[in-house]
Amino acid sequence: MSLVVDSTVSENTSLLSKKIRVYPETQLKLKWRTWINAARWCYNKAIAILKSTKIGKYDLRKKVMSDVPQWVGNTPYSPREYAIFQAFEAHKAAKKAGGFTKFRKYSDPVQSVRFNKVNFRKGTFSPKDTKGLSFYTSEPLPEKMTHDPILSIDRGRWLISFAIEEKVEVRSVPQRAIALDPGVRTFLTGFDGQKFVDLGVGDIGRIYRLCSYLDDLISRAALAKGSSNKRKRFKLRKAAQRIRVKIRNLINEAHKKISCYLTSEYQVIYLPKFETSQMVSKSKRKIRSKTVRAMMNWAHYRFKMTLKHQAAKRGCFVVDVTEEYTSKTCTKCGHVHSKLGGSKKFACSECGHTLDRDHNGAFGIFLKALRDTSSSITGVLYTASGVCHELPG
Repeated sequence: MSLVVDSTVSENTSLLSKKIRVYPETQLKLKWRTWINAARWCYNKAIAILKSTKIGKYDLRKKVMSDVPQWVGNTPYSPREYAIFQAFEAHKAAKKAGGFTKFRKYSDPVQSVRFNKVNFRKGTFSPKDTKGLSFYTSEPLPEKMTHDPILSIDRGRWLISFAIEEKVEVRSVPQRAIALDPGVRTFLTGFDGQKFVDLGVGDIGRIYRLCSYLDDLISRAALAKGSSNKRKRFKLRKAAQRIRVKIRNLINEAHKKISCYLTSEYQVIYLPKFETSQMVSKSKRKIRSKTVRAMMNWAHYRFKMTLKHQAAKRGCFVVDVTEEYTSKTCTKCGHVHSKLGGSKKFACSECGHTLDRDHNGAFGIFLKALRDTSSSITGVLYTASGVCHELPG
């Protein structure tokens, strides 16, 4: 979740987004939900106006705020104002990209409202409006916010997000490079010039089992028809939502641990452009639906964003490289194989060289990355052994 900040950060500090889970009591939960509904109402009203009228940002705010239902007018001002400004920016961006802006829905799994930092006092939002109502948190919250906080509900879980200033730790990262090959059986296979590194081996098996259980819950909920099964459907859908959250948490945990390891051990990380959306498209794909599901579950693009964030914190570099024919090319003789099939082993028909399929792909990406980026990012040369050498001059 991105946070827009309004202060200058010193050179030895950086802004990080902190997210804390909160557990409000029932009445507070209803009040927070009303605030979110009011912000969504203002957002949708602003979008409707923008679709038919050319209007400025502040005139839009005035027009929306001047005609609101009483239940909307009784909610805090700043979340509604931010929602209108977000609608303006979203419409502007969509128009520039040649698309259109969608309305927000009550059924959206993730919804949020943003507050001005002055609205958070005494450890809560708008203390006058929430007097006598309380919540507890997974970890302590600050009494005051230095940046604008965000209150969100993510699939039934309430969260508070805010920016914090943290001192940048200058760590010495080993001057080594690694090339990564994203996959399904193994999440990532790496080669650093000396050894192969398998990351996330077999982890997809646990996710498969959870997905299978999720399918069963969805199927049972669909079959439980009629008013007599209303309560049963509700319970099954709640259980399915918990499984979805569990799957996402497992994937996020893998992403964060792997990113931390890579950015602590390597200065330069070569990562291919993994076009998942094109590979899983029904009109273009040549892979089975089971493989498609595994690829979507692993969320390779989300991992790339996590990796780049960790790399920026530790002074590492993530280099996007292409991977044309790296899996099909023999890393010993260079022969390109037109068909590989589903074998886990790569066997070259020309020279007889055999190697684990994922290892061959990682090795191929490493060689290709060295050829394409050999002169450098930071005035150093990364040799075939993976060691960094300073370039003269």
